Amino acid sequence: MTGCRYWIGSDTKGHVCGAAVDRFGLCDKHFDIELERTKKRLAREKAQHEAAEARWRERNARKLPAWRVQLEAAEAEYAYRTASPVADRAAVGGSMHGSVVRAQRSHLSDTNVARVAELDRIMERLRADIERMERS
Repeated sequence: MTGCRYWIGSDTKGHVCGAAVDRFGLCDKHFDIELERTKKRLAREKAQHEAAEARWRERNARKLPAWRVQLEAAEAEYAYRTASPVADRAAVGGSMHGSVVRAQRSHLSDTNVARVAELDRIMERLRADIERMERS
């Protein structure tokens, strides 16, 4: 394209500017127009985002203490479920006692692994919500 791509006129009876291109496929005049439009759009989007964040904080402010308690509980359960099932590392080698074998198998069970993954998602969401609330 050799000329300015700015559309002038209505959708049905308009034409492309076609003037000499300076920046981003636009002539100087139309570049300034697009720049102002973009600045206004960004300011409007920023104001909308800030208003939405304020509404979210107002709606969820009362939940913050409960989120902290839930996060603490989830972290405690996560630590319990991911800790080594046997504290005595010397007992976990060679021919092991049946109770040690059962403890290790239950630690790696599908249910335990699924719960650890779920706790990880819960903690990530709670941390993000708490951080979002505290940013204000």
